Amino acid sequence: MSERQFGENLDDWIVKTSQESEKTSESVSDVFFDEAKRLFDDSRANEALTLINVAIEKDGENYRYFTLKAEILESLNRYSEAGDAYASAFKLNEIDETREEWALMMYRWANSLNDKTKALKIITDAIEILPEGLKDTYREKFWYLKGSILDCLGQSIESRICYLKAEGFSDEIKELEGQIEFLKSSKDTLISITGTRFYFGIEIFKPGMTVDLIKEPENEHDPDAIRVEIDGEKVGYVANSEYTLVENIKSASDIRDLDLKKAEVVFIYMDEHVIAKLV
Repeated sequence: MSERQFGENLDDWIVKTSQESEKTSESVSDVFFDEAKRLFDDSRANEALTLINVAIEKDGENYRYFTLKAEILESLNRYSEAGDAYASAFKLNEIDETREEWALMMYRWANSLNDKTKALKIITDAIEILPEGLKDTYREKFWYLKGSILDCLGQSIESRICYLKAEGFSDEIKELEGQIEFLKSSKDTLISITGTRFYFGIEIFKPGMTVDLIKEPENEHDPDAIRVEIDGEKVGYVANSEYTLVENIKSASDIRDLDLKKAEVVFIYMDEHVIAKLV
């Protein structure tokens, strides 16, 4: 079967090669595949796509054709179609190599998007597509991207869990999930102590320690303000704004009418919130 000559029109060559294949036993689909690969390697993606589509029309049972089509489509930033091509390749031959290439393409797609909601769905799918045996290999890469996307979407807790997964910190994930469950189910009156960085930092707070609560009705910024002290030293305030509050805890305004005296530190949440219960 004659090779394509320099400058020969692609459509004319396709017709000529198809006609010649009827007279030989050579697989015309492989000829088109080889030429498509050569064109793709030569950065002529659109021509390569035309040829690989012809190869698939001739033989739609060869997974390698669909894998090459996926690579070509990705180079043209046609990610969704590339995903469909990888899915077709995997259906024909369920090998881990195809799933790995497919997942990496999805990772690159998610990383390229400004639409973070769409990017979140794609990277989540990519993690699912990864072969089980390669999840540890790509753990840091994939989970960090998902974490950063969630961060952009303002989903700080979910983002933190992804970062912990990226680092392989399973014990820390269990601890955080336990804290989240505690915040949801506790019958105690819970508060969050904020503003600690302006005083002695968060490091001075330890689970089980008791702090004093002092109302500040004369506070010019917030008449509901409640000061937090340890041994007579100011260490922060009970959180009372949407920027410092944590879900399922009480604000200073919520507890201002209670007979407040002390609170007991329960745990440090997300490395920045001191969670305590009224005692």
